[in-house]
Amino acid sequence: MQHFLKLLAAIIVITYSLRLVNAQNDLLVFSGLGIILLSMYLLLRELDQLFELFKSKL
Repeated sequence: MQHFLKLLAAIIVITYSLRLVNAQNDLLVFSGLGIILLSMYLLLRELDQLFELFKSKL
């Protein structure tokens, strides 16, 4: 359950960060891109842990 909540949180963060990317201020755009990249990294890491958990159960 904890893995799914982390995945959902990362998707929500990416969704709201897209608003920053559409901003006209350069600092907001770059911070939005940084947040998206960090969230994608955490999302992929969490998916990898989830797949490892499923593989160990089989």
